[in-house]
Amino acid sequence: MRLSTTFVSLAALLSASYVGAQQTPNNLVAASVTGSLSALKYTNVGGPGQYDEVTNIIPGTFPTCDANPFCITQPKQISGNLAPFDDEMTVVFRGPMTISNIAVYQPTNATSATWKQVSSWEAGKQPSNLVFMNNMGGTNNSGEWSICAGASQSYANGDWTSAVPTPNAEIAQGTLSGADEINIMTAAECSDSNPCSGFSRGTANHGWSGSKFFVFTFDMPASPDASQVPAIWALNAQIVRAAQYGCNCRGVGPRGCGELDILETIPGTNVDQAISEIYSPKGATGTGTNFFARPLTGKVTYGVIFDVQTDSIAIQHYTEWDYTQTAITRSVVEGYLNAPAMTISFEAATNGRRAEMPRSVMGAHRRRRWH
Repeated sequence: MRLSTTFVSLAALLSASYVGAQQTPNNLVAASVTGSLSALKYTNVGGPGQYDEVTNIIPGTFPTCDANPFCITQPKQISGNLAPFDDEMTVVFRGPMTISNIAVYQPTNATSATWKQVSSWEAGKQPSNLVFMNNMGGTNNSGEWSICAGASQSYANGDWTSAVPTPNAEIAQGTLSGADEINIMTAAECSDSNPCSGFSRGTANHGWSGSKFFVFTFDMPASPDASQVPAIWALNAQIVRAAQYGCNCRGVGPRGCGELDILETIPGTNVDQAISEIYSPKGATGTGTNFFARPLTGKVTYGVIFDVQTDSIAIQHYTEWDYTQTAITRSVVEGYLNAPAMTISFEAATNGRRAEMPRSVMGAHRRRRWH
């Protein structure tokens, strides 16, 4: 898909001197900032605090977990704009969902004048600097399993239902069933020469750190099983490298190392509506009774911008996206960041949450199965 010609051409953007002038995007869905939303912006996201970083997991001796405690953590101090969302992040998808395209853009230098496409994927094609993973470690020679920590991350197969020994060994077609989840990471593996923060086990890859701009095209079709409802959320990459549903730094308040529910439908509520909520050492806040419409009958495109410079996160519905764009300028990014949106300041960390759906200390997605 290609953005309208009313955009300044990519060549012109890249050749012009960057002076900070904002370019107004023309691919935003008509603004709706209450009720059924088209855009949401979290401000004042970062700041000083701490969370419980996992430093070790004791595997235990089968058939029982004989290590107590088995989950070893220590406080990690954070500070600055967007913290802890400036750390490496992964994005997780739960079906039923059909995903057509993914792209990730990041600043090329400290000035952020140009944001380069660093990762991309199109259904039915080999991805670029992007690996599909899931929580099935210990099967098919991918990742590991232990009695105390369960399954680690694994490399996902082409239909996202099981594990394979090597990354992207099978071409992904984009259909994610209601019983499955996948998450995306970069192609860079955690290693002694290229270490990842926090504790890693089994199969572990780097996420995207600093400022990052994710774009997805997808739909969320209905499922005959009422308990199977779709969601897209972003996690601190440390969470999946330890155990997404076990020993990790997930949570609200001093435990939590960062989670953003981008579009989440919840059983027992109106599953045609997708909410957003955010969790960090500051606490939690979100859309409350406002929501994004679930795309049941056709594909939609959303962008999610994590911007260190403005200490903000923007979630927006687009009319289209040109995935062949290899770069965008800071002025275009600022156009998205400053577009009309429901705005929530994270300074008031309890505003807007759905009180009728309390979260467990293990994180937002207690409804999903443990692996």
